[in-house]
Amino acid sequence: MLKMLLVYGHLIATCIALGRVLQADQKLWSWRRDVLSQVQREYLDETQKIVTLALLALWGSGLLLVLQGYLYEGTTYLLNQKLWAKVSVVALLSLNGALLHRIGFPLLQKAPFVLLHSCARNRLALLGALSMSGWLFAAFLGVARAWNHVLPYLHVMGAFAAFSLVACAVAWIVASTAGAMDDEWSRTGSE
Repeated sequence: MLKMLLVYGHLIATCIALGRVLQADQKLWSWRRDVLSQVQREYLDETQKIVTLALLALWGSGLLLVLQGYLYEGTTYLLNQKLWAKVSVVALLSLNGALLHRIGFPLLQKAPFVLLHSCARNRLALLGALSMSGWLFAAFLGVARAWNHVLPYLHVMGAFAAFSLVACAVAWIVASTAGAMDDEWSRTGSE
């Protein structure tokens, strides 16, 4: 029963964090032409708090699940390379989240996304792509039971790297063309 409750709590924390991140990304894209207002900054602050709490709940429940797995299965449980890949992805996700809030979001307080210098736009877009791909891949690893004790760590991390590279490439293309696309949209929309 304890394991089921831990897994359930882990799942709820994942759903809350992933849902809030998806929602925030959609809102940030719709705000790409705006300098963030006080209300929008408060929304991002609230999102940061919610996702941080969910991430702490994920770390806590995840560590308890690992401890319980070790107590019931011994070192065999710890030899699951997918488990260590998931820990690595979540550690990278935690680091990226800190960078996004320390480096990325402050850029939006200076100018709208589309008016940022291309380097700043690309930096913000890449941090966002790493965040989204990290959350989606971590959630996937939570349900990828078929990979337990099957795939080596480097294969799982290779899949994550490939997924993240695709996300970053798309984000870079969108960020690189955001200013031009927005100019075109404004010009055709005003005619």
